[in-house]
Amino acid sequence: MRWKVIIGLLGVLVLLFAVFPFQREKAMAGNGTVVLYNSVKIGVVEKILELNLKEGINEVPLSELAGLNIAEVTIRPLDGGSHVLGVFSRGGNGSVYGAGIGSDIEIKLKTGDTISGRFLGMKDGKLAVRGEEYYLVNPDEVAYLKVKELDGKTDAYAVISADKAGKYRFDVIYRVNGMGWSSRYKLYIGNQANLYGYVVLNNPTIKEFKDTKVLLVAGDVSLIQGGTSSPYVLYAKAAGGTTEIVQPSEPQKVEAFYLYRLGTVDLEPTSMMMYPYITLKAPFKREYLYESWPNSGEGPVYESISFKTDKVLPAGVVEVYRETQDGALLLGERMMEHTPKGETVRVGIGRDYNLKGTTKILQEERGSSYAYYKVQITIENFGNETKTVVVRYHKWGRIKSSSLEPIDETANYVEFKLTVGPGEKKEVMFDYENRW
Repeated sequence: MRWKVIIGLLGVLVLLFAVFPFQREKAMAGNGTVVLYNSVKIGVVEKILELNLKEGINEVPLSELAGLNIAEVTIRPLDGGSHVLGVFSRGGNGSVYGAGIGSDIEIKLKTGDTISGRFLGMKDGKLAVRGEEYYLVNPDEVAYLKVKELDGKTDAYAVISADKAGKYRFDVIYRVNGMGWSSRYKLYIGNQANLYGYVVLNNPTIKEFKDTKVLLVAGDVSLIQGGTSSPYVLYAKAAGGTTEIVQPSEPQKVEAFYLYRLGTVDLEPTSMMMYPYITLKAPFKREYLYESWPNSGEGPVYESISFKTDKVLPAGVVEVYRETQDGALLLGERMMEHTPKGETVRVGIGRDYNLKGTTKILQEERGSSYAYYKVQITIENFGNETKTVVVRYHKWGRIKSSSLEPIDETANYVEFKLTVGPGEKKEVMFDYENRW
């Protein structure tokens, strides 16, 4: 009996689709908001969709969503009298290239060459194009592509019921995989530390977002594959601030994240953009830094500089320069952890070959939701001068006990300070656990 009911309902839906033709897709009001994350490569897009609906069942095409994962799309009515019965896609291969199958396509390669023809879809992970010849193009070699028209083989649509004919508004939220943002820093060492921070936006997809309000989220975001994510809570709590003025150096703390309003930006397809957002000048002191991770082995000790920050610094790559009378000399690149306001920043600037660090895992235990480590770190001084070394061990979880009091501990690392004389060897032992 249950199967008969289900088949009957499907028959009714098919009949209704036949009776009520496609509604014309309306432009989304405004240009919406895109939320980019620095811990996961996704953009979460929210727009307002205005539709003129007939009374009863409406099938509404949503070409902007073609090729996306429908399971990650949310459509919410903003007005009474309408109900979203479902969101569907048909045809294509589930990738962002699916929407263009069967249509004319123009591909610009990173080499500068252009390929034009009929897009046949994906074959062995490559774009198949029939032009003057048959081409298989590696997506990594594509600078940009243009799909000139859709032939209707692939589409996305929503089925919406309306109590009466009229205009209705809907909140549409969806993900675009591959988008994201990161921080890039340039540190100049002279009489003081001069740090310049930049926001780098990356849109490697073929999606385009004109005059879009961009929000940047710094912090670790956990996603479940196939789930639906909404930025609504983040920027609802951040409501009240302007997005027309670019002030990304003043983040707002929202839950466990930092939220930056970048302002209104054109996110072009297959593009990267860099905006300055931090300038920091501070006195510094020289130290030595040994960094280690949860694995045994030897590693270098770097001469480093440290300074306090009066701004929140998201994690990112730091280019280190030494200022000289002949210009800035590049010393190398280092990774910088996320650093809260008021904390000490330590950046390695060059290896000290008279110092050596060794990390040894003395004990390791793992369970389904538990990990335990006991660690021994040793610093050896082969030189003729006494040197003080900051030991930074990267970990998850909290320290349970240690042979030396830490000088700093965060969720991501713990730091100790060891003073080692000529020919001496000093060590610190500690254990920690992580539960999830």
